Formats: sequence, structure tokens, C-alpha cells
Amino acid sequence: MQTELIGDYRPRGVEPLLARGVIPAGAFKPRQPATLDALAACTREDDALILLRKPLPNPDYAWRLYFDILNRARFPLMTYARVQTRGEALAASRDPAKIGKDDPVWSCEVGRPFFQPGTASDDDVSIQYCFYYLYDDWANQHEGNWEGICVFLQRAGADYSPVGASYYAHETGKRRHWADVERATTGGTHSLVFVAAGSHASYFQFVALGYMTTIPGLFVPILGLRFKVDVSTTRLDRVPDAREFQPLEPGVEFLPDPVAPDDPNAQARQHKKWMAFPGTWGVRLLGGLIYGGPYGPSHKGLKWHSPFAWMERYCSPDYLVC
Repeated sequence: MQTELIGDYRPRGVEPLLARGVIPAGAFKPRQPATLDALAACTREDDALILLRKPLPNPDYAWRLYFDILNRARFPLMTYARVQTRGEALAASRDPAKIGKDDPVWSCEVGRPFFQPGTASDDDVSIQYCFYYLYDDWANQHEGNWEGICVFLQRAGADYSPVGASYYAHETGKRRHWADVERATTGGTHSLVFVAAGSHASYFQFVALGYMTTIPGLFVPILGLRFKVDVSTTRLDRVPDAREFQPLEPGVEFLPDPVAPDDPNAQARQHKKWMAFPGTWGVRLLGGLIYGGPYGPSHKGLKWHSPFAWMERYCSPDYLVC
């Protein structure tokens, strides 16, 4: 479906959804406002945070509503960052409730090729950057989209040095050694992320011909069971050319550490409430067979709780294209 409007493909914080979103309470029951406390109180995966009031995807309707919200209040470009050590990731990966449908982590899955079993240390660090987008108007149109990247660091004396990165795209991802990651300035520490129009998949560089894509299987609940249905696409992901477009610099807010701050009004505590929401960010029909909003970043199993192992297991190598 084509739209006459130009979409907003920039990452935003969750505030637009808190300002106008609702949580359906069931048939013949009024929808409740999507406050932080309401999100934290939800306990079902079937719950949904909805901003659009129409059940079927409609880009024109979506962009009109989003631009109306963005014009009424200032919602700056925003990303969320989470810092995690290998020790914390190992502890989380031993909890079946946290890794969900993913297989248990093997001792050899230390985050190769950036780390090796003989040199991996509990103080190795991952920094995940989570990007929230208001609407996905690519092949599988749906409200809400969570994408991101992860940068891996290793201790070098008293300092930490980046060794590699993984970029998320369509539930899997790509990885590169840090030397091959394009950065905002030569020798700088800020990596460039090339975001695909519509799908918001993250890529390492501009490629004129675009990127071939494959969407992995979706889980469809039928009679209480879950069957995996593989869905492939030959559509291309196209990203902007940094030589023609000025890179954007979104703000960064840190997601809460394992130890919450004492101040009950601290921003980290506020983030913890929406992170606890177990449902989907957007309507999810037919079990996600055709389209539907995604689950939040903290409900992504191994991807969130053990990014070292997830990168090794699900991210394929991405080679520099000259």
C-alpha cells in the first residue's frame, strides 16, 4: 500500500504513545489510557498498546495522526541505551523465563568472532541501543517497530575499547568488526547506522542496489499450539546515502540498571514501567500471521538478556562494500 504522505522514519521516544495511546480491556469494555502505571500492571502477552484506532494498516491515516501528535508537542529524536556486562548476561541466560523460546546458551557461545573462549571476561561489555519507530509501512505494515544495534567492548588496561557491533534487521542481524564500522568522523567512536525506509532495519553502510531481505518465521497460535511459518520476501531494503543526507544525532536515555535508583521519580524508574509491559506495541491480528506490532525490547529473550550469545547465534558476517 502506497501513501501520499511522507512518513516519519526517525526514532522517537515512547512519549507519543503515552500521550494518546490506549490499552484495550476486552470486548464491551472501555479502553484505558496507556499510562506508565497501566502498562506496568499488564500481565498478558495478548495485551496491546494502541495509538491507531483502526484495526487494519492504513499509512495515510497513521501519518496524519502521528504528525498531528508531533505538531502538538515536542517529541525529540530519541534512542534508549542499555549497558550490560558479560557476567550479567550469563546470569540472565541461565533463567529459562528470561530467554523464552531460545535454546540455552552453550559455554562456547561467548560472542565470537569478537571474543574467544580463552579471553572472554565477565567484565566484557555490551551497549544496546534501542530505536522505537511509530509505524512500519514496508512489506508487513503494522503499528510500532523496535529495532536497534549493539556495540561490544573489551577492557584494555584501565579503559574499554570497542571490538565489534551487531545491527538488527528483521529479527536477525549482521555483524562487523569495529575497524569495518563506518563512523561519523574518521577514527571517532560514534558509529553510523543506515536505516532502511519503511522497515527501519539497521545496516552498516549505503549500498546503491539495496539489500535483499528474508523475514524469519512467525509464530501463529492455533488451538493453543504454536507453529512456525516461514515467510520470505524478495523486496529490497534501501538506505540513505550519507554523502547526500546529513546524519541525525538523536538523544540517548539510559534504560534502568539492575539496581534501581532510590528516587521514585527518577527517569530510570519511569522507563522500568513501560519496559515491564508484556504485550505488543501496536495491534496484533491473526497471531501475527499477516502483520502486527512487536513486543518490547526487554521481552525479546536472548536478544535482550544475552546479546553476546545472540549475536554469535543469529548475526551473520557483513563485509565492507567498497
